[in-house]
Amino acid sequence: MGAVYGFIAPEPAVPRTPDVWHSYDITLVGRTVTVVHNGQTVIDRQEVPGITGGAIDSNEGAPGPIYLQGTEDGRVAFRNIVITPAQ
Repeated sequence: MGAVYGFIAPEPAVPRTPDVWHSYDITLVGRTVTVVHNGQTVIDRQEVPGITGGAIDSNEGAPGPIYLQGTEDGRVAFRNIVITPAQ
């Protein structure tokens, strides 16, 4: 949980805890990402080294979709999602 899939793992590792809501604050500016899980920074200003598997094409600067992945068996739910353009 909290990784940039296939590129950057969170440190410390984020345990999977079923039936518990988690909060994430994710900042992405250019290719630099910071991920805060339940108030603890788990990825700190790391560069995403390549185009992710969900990319539409190689034009990563163009607007595009945001994907939320839930691959665990059972129920995965999202709520209170707020997207704010970086200043």
